[in-house]
Order: sequence, then C-alpha cells, then structure tokens
Amino acid sequence: MSYAVNVLRATLRKLLLAQALLVLTAAVGFLAVKGGYTPLAALFGGAVALLNTAISANRLQKASAVAVGDAQRGMLELYLGAVARFVLTPLLIALGIAALGLDPIALIVGFAVAQLGYLFNNVKTGTTRSS
Repeated sequence: MSYAVNVLRATLRKLLLAQALLVLTAAVGFLAVKGGYTPLAALFGGAVALLNTAISANRLQKASAVAVGDAQRGMLELYLGAVARFVLTPLLIALGIAALGLDPIALIVGFAVAQLGYLFNNVKTGTTRSS
C-alpha cells in the first residue's frame, strides 16, 4: 500500500472520529437542554455529514486508483462524488424533517457541528519545507 493511501486512510479515520464525537456532544447537549427526540435529530444530521465524508473519501480513493491510467476517468470519479453529495444531502435532510418529523434546528445543528470536524483534521504528510 502506498504512503499516500496510508495517509488518506489515517486522515479519514481521524476525521470520522472527530465528527462522531462532535455530533455525540451536540446530541447530549440537546438532550440536556430540550430533551425529547431532539438528540435523535442531531444524530441524524450528523449521520448525513458523516455519510458525505465517507462518499468523498470513497470517490477520492477510486479517483486516485483510476487516474494513474486515465486522468479524465479520475476526474469523473471526483465529479460523481460531488454530485452524489449535492443530491443526497438535501434529500436526506428533507427526509429527516418532512417524513420523519425530526426537529429541524437540531438536525441542522447536528449536520453543522459535524462539519467542524474538518477544523480538527490536521494532515501530516511527512514532508518538510526547507527555507
């Protein structure tokens, strides 16, 4: 396995863990403040964000693998991932709010808090810069 793939996998694990912890914190906060089913809404919103992260990572790995032989196919893989995320995100959020009747504020907060995980995701590439 290449060094880049190892870095990508380690980074993904760290990102998903940070996102999950942030979402759990938000859910506990909603449980303490509002109670009821609001923690489930926060968890649902966070799950949508984690799904986005997983889709992005999956497509990036596929793109990396196929780009060696065909750069256009690699770009297509990235575009397919973006389209999937842009379609699934509003669809799942609408499903949670309209069909499942989850609290909209808690759901959006859960989604947004999970996005903060990207702030904590420091990628160590092992390269150094010389001045």
